[in-house]
Amino acid sequence: MFRAALVFLLIPFMCLADEPPAPDLLPLHEVVKIVGERFEGRLLAARIDEPEPFEFALGTDVVQELVLLSKQGNILKIRLDGVTGRVLDIRGRGLGDARLREDKNDRKGRD
Repeated sequence: MFRAALVFLLIPFMCLADEPPAPDLLPLHEVVKIVGERFEGRLLAARIDEPEPFEFALGTDVVQELVLLSKQGNILKIRLDGVTGRVLDIRGRGLGDARLREDKNDRKGRD
């Protein structure tokens, strides 16, 4: 009886040992810097989120999502890979107006 009780007490600890280690997330200031190099705007919110199916298919385990208010008053939602900083998705109105001038010139040169 004592052994059975001991086994039931140890089961939760045995399960915890099997969990994979958490990935090393980029700090918030790094994520803000990455987004700030591409877009003008004021940071309204930031959160850590689970990846959408297409993001998971790209190899992303955790997403950092930023919400920006552009100078034109538009809301932009930008999702990045939380470990690598790769931009996964950008949504919102006025994306072209919110892009920094250097980024606009770079994109014209690539076409």
